Amino acid sequence: MVDRYVVQARIAKIREYLALLRRIRILADEEKFLNDPLIYGSAERYLQLAIQSVLDISNHIVADMKLSLPADNRELFELLAKHKIVPAALSKKMIAMAGFRNILVHEYLEIDRKRVYRTLKKDLGDFEKFIRATARLL
Repeated sequence: MVDRYVVQARIAKIREYLALLRRIRILADEEKFLNDPLIYGSAERYLQLAIQSVLDISNHIVADMKLSLPADNRELFELLAKHKIVPAALSKKMIAMAGFRNILVHEYLEIDRKRVYRTLKKDLGDFEKFIRATARLL
């Protein structure tokens, strides 16, 4: 059985981060975003935290439901898709997001800020899709 409190607490954090990311998206056009370290640094951090929360929820679900022991994040999201917890298309997007999180965490000298901006503009809805898919377990 999935622990409602654990998942709900992380969903609340994702929503908090998304609200901040949406504010950043409204406040900064691409040029301002790319040239202001306060803006792009905040976006990078909130994206990292939101993705980490998705990973935490996913790992919690897989462990609580005893689905398997995933070797990596790819396998984690593949398990969620296999067990119809998230759609396959969303699973693929989450795999890409997890890889992006690794770049944000470990390759801070080589982060493509245009990619961060594109994510901010186009991919925030994927977090909402993930929330809807996993909240059905509660």
